[in-house]
Amino acid sequence: MIEFLKEWCLNIAALVIFIVLLEMLLPSEKMKKMVNLVSGLILVIALINPVLGFLQRGIDLEVYQMSSSNFIDKKEIMANSQVLREEQTRQITDLYRNKVISQVESLVREVKGVLDVKADVIINDDYSDEKFGEVKRIYLELKLGEEDEKAKGIEKVKSIDKVKIVVGKEKKQESEEWTNTKIDEEIRKEIEKRIENMLNIQKENIVISVT
Repeated sequence: MIEFLKEWCLNIAALVIFIVLLEMLLPSEKMKKMVNLVSGLILVIALINPVLGFLQRGIDLEVYQMSSSNFIDKKEIMANSQVLREEQTRQITDLYRNKVISQVESLVREVKGVLDVKADVIINDDYSDEKFGEVKRIYLELKLGEEDEKAKGIEKVKSIDKVKIVVGKEKKQESEEWTNTKIDEEIRKEIEKRIENMLNIQKENIVISVT
């Protein structure tokens, strides 16, 4: 395109110089008018002809438009592909996470003394990380049996009796009654051991509570 414009400008400049020199050499005014008319037509043709030739090659413009359109389409496709990859990765991560939760719950239910369990896990969901999918932390909410408390690993602290304090004529009554349910250490250790073996996670990252 630049070469075309450069050549066009040089041709017009050369034609203008030629016309000026021709007018200077002509002695007669009538001859000059005729030459001006002819040279003007030649100059107009010289100006228009390249433009007409460029328009006749309209297919080049169409090709340019198609190439620009293809470039935009490629960018859109790449952007959409990235979104799809992220969405697929998220779905796969959720599927994997739910699978791990299901396996952990099934494993803990096999431990003697556990009636039911509800689990949750935190995993590394950064697919660009080499540790993608690694289980970072596990939360367990246990429900221990009540019909055979010793077998289920429950310790109950005795209730504290009501205490009455009398000062002069005023009486102050305080009562505190509470029951603290603790996990038997054997149950805790058994749960931690099984999860460590299955998921290769440190017991410090296994959080256990009782409902």
